[in-house]
Amino acid sequence: MLESKRTPILPAPRPQKKYEVIIDSEQCDGCKICVEFCPKEILKESEETNSRMLHYIEIVNPEECLGCKQCERLCPTTSIFINETDLQEVASNES
Repeated sequence: MLESKRTPILPAPRPQKKYEVIIDSEQCDGCKICVEFCPKEILKESEETNSRMLHYIEIVNPEECLGCKQCERLCPTTSIFINETDLQEVASNES
């Protein structure tokens, strides 16, 4: 394999936002629409059940979330929410 001696002019792009997936397990009816449409496959059906004896959806790899909000848009019970955090604002507030 050839290795290049060239170096990038610009630094590699970093994500500007962080996304937090929140699931209301009591409201979720386990329809799995969100699981089917998640491009990063970060959602799965839980082994446990909620108070209505339904297997709710849980988050597997939350750090993989792209923030596409497909799950939020498609959820018929509005059980999934995506919180968006701007990393630049967080960094400037910490300074």
